[in-house]
Amino acid sequence: MDVMTDRVNAAIDLLTTMVVESVAKEDGRDASDVLPIFLRSRTGQMLYDESSKLWWDGPAFIEEQYRQELAHGH
Repeated sequence: MDVMTDRVNAAIDLLTTMVVESVAKEDGRDASDVLPIFLRSRTGQMLYDESSKLWWDGPAFIEEQYRQELAHGH
């Protein structure tokens, strides 16, 4: 891996942490319970697909997209 790929992966990991912690806090749940659900979600998988560029949109947008996914049962 090159340095840029490492930086993108680190940014994606940080965004995941931020989204999961926010969801857990707002929903009164443990982040350790939210994390595997988020990672299996369509949003979580898109976030880790660098080509989707979802990671460019920031944690608030990603969280909103995740919540919409949950609300629509995807």
